[in-house]
Amino acid sequence: MSEIIPDAKWRVALLVFNGAWASTVYGSLELFHSANLRQPKDQQFHCDLLSEDTQPVQLYGGHSIHGDAVIGEQSYDLIILAHYWGDFEKVKQQHPEIPPWLAKQYAQGARIAGINSGIFWAAEAGILNGGRATTYWRHLREFQQRYPDIQWQANQASVEHQGIYSSNGQNASMDLSLHLLEKFCGSSLVAGLARDISSDSRRIYDLNLINIAGFRQHRDLGIHRAQDWLDEHYTESIELQSIAKKIGMSKRTFIRRFQKATGELPSRYLQRLRVEAAKHCLANTQDSIKTIGMGVGYRDISSFSKVFKSLADVTPREFRTRLRPASIRNTSKDD
Repeated sequence: MSEIIPDAKWRVALLVFNGAWASTVYGSLELFHSANLRQPKDQQFHCDLLSEDTQPVQLYGGHSIHGDAVIGEQSYDLIILAHYWGDFEKVKQQHPEIPPWLAKQYAQGARIAGINSGIFWAAEAGILNGGRATTYWRHLREFQQRYPDIQWQANQASVEHQGIYSSNGQNASMDLSLHLLEKFCGSSLVAGLARDISSDSRRIYDLNLINIAGFRQHRDLGIHRAQDWLDEHYTESIELQSIAKKIGMSKRTFIRRFQKATGELPSRYLQRLRVEAAKHCLANTQDSIKTIGMGVGYRDISSFSKVFKSLADVTPREFRTRLRPASIRNTSKDD
């Protein structure tokens, strides 16, 4: 049963249905519970395991659970859709009330997060039409055919579009849950939480493809192709003229359209890609700052540090100090 928090500030629903993966249900639930332990009562989350009706839900692993509540008139601030494994049509037919309920919740201001293939509920509800999303690779082709009005981003770990969030793998789902907590609680709480629960791999929520998701919220397909290419080749020496040629534009047209679509010059977008990749390395490896800077595409540490601070408001060394425990920092190879 969910913990009753009368003064909770935010209501969160973790939607469960037949075929849902328990790990994506309970993993998210425990993250929000951990966040509650770090916050005052009036800043906490009330989390419900939510099902369509009072019948037991058969999870993918064979166990069954009962929801804490059933879908109805109650409103939520965040709805998390569990990853599932099974036949889409069968699951959809078993739970016909979920899509219209989800559309209503979204219209009332709820944020929607589909963990991997859980995003199909948002697609089915029609709230992603004309938008962008990612999903578990095994379901990507099926979803592309079923929902052609959605721009499916196969190579992005996580995507954010107008309050709808999606991820494409088990690790990405953890990062997505932490990213959602950051939206509500701020980066300081989540950085500490991520460090505590991820001591083995030192993963953090601050992955580059989440932080630059906002620059993908446009419908210029030519610029999307350019961004896809930059996402793959940002560590290389890049000439704007060569990118423009790849997508059939003049350099001048490419720069103009890129800025109109994203709000950034392509050179600044490239810097963002490199800095976000560097953040991940600073928090997850013992490599020196110089090695990391060169690894993401900079020729000297001075240029790297200058660009990093202009985008992150701190130096690379300060960023590493803030996110990593002293015992780990002391073993890094910083110059």
